[in-house]
Amino acid sequence: MKKIILSALFIGLTLSVTAQDTPTADAIIDKYLNAIGGKDAIAKIEDMTIGTTSETQRGTMEMEVKIKKPNKFSSVMYMMGNEVMRSTSDGSKVATVSGFGGNTNERTAEGKDAIAMILQNVPFPELLYAEYGVQKTVLGKEALDGKDAWKVEIAIPEGRKWNEFFDVESGLKVKRMANMEGMRQGGGQRPEGQQPPSGGGNGPGGGQRGGMRGGMGMMNATLSNYKEIKDGFGVKIPFTREQGNGQFSSKAEVSSVKVNKGIKDNTFTIK
Repeated sequence: MKKIILSALFIGLTLSVTAQDTPTADAIIDKYLNAIGGKDAIAKIEDMTIGTTSETQRGTMEMEVKIKKPNKFSSVMYMMGNEVMRSTSDGSKVATVSGFGGNTNERTAEGKDAIAMILQNVPFPELLYAEYGVQKTVLGKEALDGKDAWKVEIAIPEGRKWNEFFDVESGLKVKRMANMEGMRQGGGQRPEGQQPPSGGGNGPGGGQRGGMRGGMGMMNATLSNYKEIKDGFGVKIPFTREQGNGQFSSKAEVSSVKVNKGIKDNTFTIK
């Protein structure tokens, strides 16, 4: 009987210690924001223009992404010098025009689809989580390239979910993983269309290739090489982003970043 009681006490103590060792999702995100410069510094950034270059199976891809606080973006993708995709968000809708393979496709996302795309294309989506009612859940700890990372599930109302990984030691966001099955994407690049590497959604913090249709499986984006951006008040973004879904992969490098250049609102007008 004593052994049973002691075993129960040991298990209870172990579970208690484990729970205490796991930070909340808000604590993990706050550590990340502090690691890239802090909320006060990020708040000083009104707009950003990020240029990236990457080599893909289809050739050289270049992208220019313009972002304006709090939730507007415009991204243009070029393959071998030719425009192949343009994606624009006015803060409530996201319109995408793609021309891969000589076929022109136009789509406009609204509601939950637009919110998911906005959060994956603006550089600091964490600052919009409260506005969009985003739920964050810590799913545990995983090893990535020999280092532990916290796995956090990001969920917006009505079912859109993806996972983001934050290095336990540095606090930096190092990966985004989204299930593309059954989803239509029209978002720019990205992250994480390859989004320019950034925090977030991230970096910018992450996004997914516009124009992809359902049935594409998992989309993974690895973020690395964080650097302070010029005239960016000490804020850092990842300058390298590797992205793939099993059928398409690319490694994008940030080639230029411009901050607070007064981007006009009509840049984000959806016609």
